[in-house]
Amino acid sequence: MSDAEDARAERRRWITLAEGVAVAGVVIGGLTLWNNVSERRSAEAERIAERASSAKAKAALAIVATPESDGERLVLSASDRRIERIEVIFPPVLKVSPKSAVGDVAIAADWIRAPVLAITDGGADALEGRLPVAITATWWDGDRQLRSSAIYDLVFTTHGRLVGGRSLGLKALARREAATGGIGRRLDTLWGQELGRLAG
Repeated sequence: MSDAEDARAERRRWITLAEGVAVAGVVIGGLTLWNNVSERRSAEAERIAERASSAKAKAALAIVATPESDGERLVLSASDRRIERIEVIFPPVLKVSPKSAVGDVAIAADWIRAPVLAITDGGADALEGRLPVAITATWWDGDRQLRSSAIYDLVFTTHGRLVGGRSLGLKALARREAATGGIGRRLDTLWGQELGRLAG
């Protein structure tokens, strides 16, 4: 083989090697592109899931109240989450201290019976009233503890009895408005309006 043929053969080997390196570069570039697109899709899916979870957490809590024991208790629940704890604030004029319940999340008629019967005494024995209360509910979304606060109408009924005066039972709970600053004053205002309605 002459020197010229050797030189041509060596150039062909270099061209073949260069082509191999180019093909390898294209394959690596393609794999890198696929990996980047896959990571972007995964990150976007995580962001969407996080936004959905955040939107769910921010959504107003829809509390369902179920009367038990002939109105002695209202058991609170929610269809889309497990309420762990509630804190209930009453109109300051009633002089009822805030109450809380953990695990067995319920409002007891005993919490308000004496002051409500006393303040509505002298009117009709049988009535249905709405006591405004502020409820803060706590639940978990994964490993995050979340809270929702709002003012609710605690619906109660009273009835006359032959012995022992009037009785009071709890009937329902209805969300009224979001809880903001000055809750005590707002509860007293709403309760004053309700007492006016009951007296009328």
